[in-house]
Amino acid sequence: MACYVIADLHLDEARPELTAALAAWVARLEAGAELYILGDLFNFFVGFDPKDQAQQAVATIMGAAQARGVACYFIHGNRDFLVNAREARQLNCTLLPDCYYCERYGQRLLLTHGDIFCSNDLKYQAYQRKVNNKCLQWLFRRLPLSRRRAIGAKIRARSAREYSRRHQSAIYGVVTSTVAQYCQGVDLVVHGHIHVLGTYQGEVPGLTARYVLGAWGQNLSYFKLDETGAALHELPLSQVLLSDNKQP
Repeated sequence: MACYVIADLHLDEARPELTAALAAWVARLEAGAELYILGDLFNFFVGFDPKDQAQQAVATIMGAAQARGVACYFIHGNRDFLVNAREARQLNCTLLPDCYYCERYGQRLLLTHGDIFCSNDLKYQAYQRKVNNKCLQWLFRRLPLSRRRAIGAKIRARSAREYSRRHQSAIYGVVTSTVAQYCQGVDLVVHGHIHVLGTYQGEVPGLTARYVLGAWGQNLSYFKLDETGAALHELPLSQVLLSDNKQP
């Protein structure tokens, strides 16, 4: 059965159509398939929140998928780095390492969110080191949920202001030499983070291709690997919401 990979959905209560599209698309996956979510599933995650509609929807969607025989896996992104193994299980997913190496259909894969490849963005890398500090995470989790929500809202606002600056400048993009450091013995790498759908070949000796997933918005994108090969796919959100239950 096939492997499917998605990233950068940025689900929250303000975009219910994205959650609906995820539900419709996941419902089309065949029994025995594997689904890998490469981070930024949520617009921001400050802890498991029983009142968060997007979190509750994901738990329902992935629970139904697992009941049909679809294995669901999650890798941290920069917006949901706080998800721990217990919370991943509450979302009916299995938490994987930030860099997950595996072999499927004769291809050696690296699956990761992708921010590690943007090594020239020194300000972002410093931010990542800070938020991944286990002591700071421990302290943050002990704040009241309302306070964590307020902090998350401030971080989202700052991220939105800096988004255009980062994504309009090549210096903040993927650094090929950094990709090479992580891709020794790898055939295919799949990641998100930069929000620009694309396939890159010939960048690194020995690496067949680097597949970059787009962010979900007007369209949704996914990577599929099966016995016929590997490919990126993109569909209009409206098509997924209106289509019947055909396999992707």
